Amino acid sequence: MNYNINTTQNVNIEFQLASLGDRILAFLIDSVIKFLYFFILFLLLVWTDVINDPQVWMFVFLLPYLFYSLVCEYFLNGQTFGKIIMKIRVVNKSGDELSFGSCFIRWIFRLVDFQLSSGVAAILAIAIGGKGQRIGDMVAQTTVLKTDGGSKLDETVFVQIPENYKPSFPEVDRLNDADIQTIKEVIVMASKDKAYSNGAPHPILMKTKNIVEKKMQVTSKMSSKLFLDTIIKDYNYFHQ
Repeated sequence: MNYNINTTQNVNIEFQLASLGDRILAFLIDSVIKFLYFFILFLLLVWTDVINDPQVWMFVFLLPYLFYSLVCEYFLNGQTFGKIIMKIRVVNKSGDELSFGSCFIRWIFRLVDFQLSSGVAAILAIAIGGKGQRIGDMVAQTTVLKTDGGSKLDETVFVQIPENYKPSFPEVDRLNDADIQTIKEVIVMASKDKAYSNGAPHPILMKTKNIVEKKMQVTSKMSSKLFLDTIIKDYNYFHQ
């Protein structure tokens, strides 16, 4: 099943929703990881003879276990280790970067989705809702997508720009989506060339800048990289 994200730039992108089976398997993998953590730590605590210390039990055992999904999803960009293995990811429905607040709401509602209902509430919500959302996702305005299927934001012309962004080149209307995507690909290609990692201007960026300037009929004293980055942002600004 596919899911359309209408970004804050009014760019409509189609993604593949994570299946219920993928999410259940990811949950089971995470459960195994947490069990192994418990088991190994239990052995260590027994061998070190500190099992009766309540503070050790709280901080070494309970806290990492309880905050596992919250910490993983926030610092691993919407993924736990189970989700990484299953190639699925939590995303914001608007396409924006996943915030700590969204991760926290999803984590809080695990109590309803899993603990209080033994997972039944989550399964029913995902199966019936049709948008890949358990109750925590509905409240947090998130969903879970496949990372190896459908479109990706970095494969489109879309980029995030600040709300108060001021464009520099209105002439970007002489470019099209294919031009902007090509510019993005050139920037990525140049960034991977370690021969220019010392900050020296990359020839391919300089050549691309010259081509874009001619097409737009402008000249700029900006560095090649800054100019191309600005063009991408300006294009997004005028195509909101």
